Amino acid sequence: MSRAWRIEYEGAYYHLLSRGNEGRDIYTDEKDRIIFLDTLGEVTERFDVDVHAYVLMSNHYHLLVRTRQANLKKAMHWFGTTYTQRSKHRHLRSGHLFLGRYKSLIVQNDA
Repeated sequence: MSRAWRIEYEGAYYHLLSRGNEGRDIYTDEKDRIIFLDTLGEVTERFDVDVHAYVLMSNHYHLLVRTRQANLKKAMHWFGTTYTQRSKHRHLRSGHLFLGRYKSLIVQNDA
């Protein structure tokens, strides 16, 4: 069975989340959280994405973002790959950090 298509358009709001592989933590200490947030900041500049809210749990994260361009897939691919590489390099690990691909839900408002 093929994957569902991701809907992308300019000005879209998304609730994004991703979990650690095998339920493992994706941050081991405060430095990891800083690296995660720094990498998220780079996404906003590189891909013109606005981050409106975030929650960092030990083994997953939630983001509320708005895309100014229809480029969510590119932005999240870069983000997931870059943070994973930085984390694995820092902790001398190999293998998957995240469980599959990120989840994205379009946020609709009544206005």
